[in-house]
Amino acid sequence: MSLPALQSPRPRFAQVMSTCTSAITSSLWIAICAAAPEFIWQGLRIALNDPTWADLFSALLIGLILAFFVEPVMERIRDLLHWTRHRTSAESKPRNALFTASLSLAFALASVCLHDAIAAFVSGHNAEHAAANSGLEAGIMLVIEWAIVPLAITLVWLSARQRWLAVPMGVVGGASPCVAGWLFAWSAQAVITTAIPCLLILGFGYRQARTEPRQRVFARCAHSVALVAAIWFAFVLLLDAVLAFYHIDQFELYSPSDFWVDVRFYFGWTLGLMLAPSPYDRTADTIAERVG
Repeated sequence: MSLPALQSPRPRFAQVMSTCTSAITSSLWIAICAAAPEFIWQGLRIALNDPTWADLFSALLIGLILAFFVEPVMERIRDLLHWTRHRTSAESKPRNALFTASLSLAFALASVCLHDAIAAFVSGHNAEHAAANSGLEAGIMLVIEWAIVPLAITLVWLSARQRWLAVPMGVVGGASPCVAGWLFAWSAQAVITTAIPCLLILGFGYRQARTEPRQRVFARCAHSVALVAAIWFAFVLLLDAVLAFYHIDQFELYSPSDFWVDVRFYFGWTLGLMLAPSPYDRTADTIAERVG
C-alpha cells in the first residue's frame, strides 16, 4: 500500500514539467511568429535594394538542389520515422511528379529568398543599423521588441485556469506594452497604439482560455486577435479620415509606415496562434505519462 503512494508524485511531477515546458515553447513559438513578418520585411527591403541576375540564378540553383535533393531526402526520413502512418497515406494518395516538383521548387525558391533577406539584415547591410549597431544585434533586438507582448499575453492565457497564477500573470500581460515601450524607448503614441488593442486582445483571449476546450484555445484566440486588429485598424482609418475632413493635422495615431508595421505584427501574431501546437494536446499528456 505504501509503495504506490511513494511513486505517485513522480508521474505527476513529470507531467507538470512537461506541460510547463510545452506552454513556454508554444508561447515562444507564437512570439517569434509575431516578430517574423517585420524581420522578413526589413530583410527583403535590403535584399531587393539592388538585385542582379547572378542573385536570381544563384537562388534558382539553390532552389533546384533543395527541391530535388534535400526535400525528398527529408521526406523519406520522415516516412521512415513514421512508416506505419505514411505507408497507408502514400499508397492511397499517389502524387503527380510535375505538380510535386513545381510545388517543391516554389517552396525552395521562397526559402532561398527568405534566407537571403534574413542574411542581408543580420549581416549589417542596412545603413540605418550599420552606424550604431551590428546587423545581428539589430535583428535580435527587433525580434525581442516585437515578441515581448505576444509572449506575455500567451502565458496569461495558458495560466488562466490556475487561480494562483491568473492574477500575477494578468498584471504582467497587461503591463507588457509599457514594459516593451520602456525597454526600447517607444514614444508615448507608440505605447498607446500598442496597449489599447493588446489589452482588448488580452481580455477576449482570457475569456476564451477560461471557457473553450484547451485543445482549441489557440485557434479561438487567433480569431480574437484578427477581429480586434481589424476593428482597431478600421477605427484608426476612420478617425484619420474624420480628422482630415476637418483639417485637424495635429493629432495622428499612426504614420503610414507605422500603420503597416502594426499590420504585419498582428498578422504574424494571428498566424503564430494558428500554427503553434497546443501544450494541452493528448500527445503531450501521453509523453508525460510515459516519462513518469
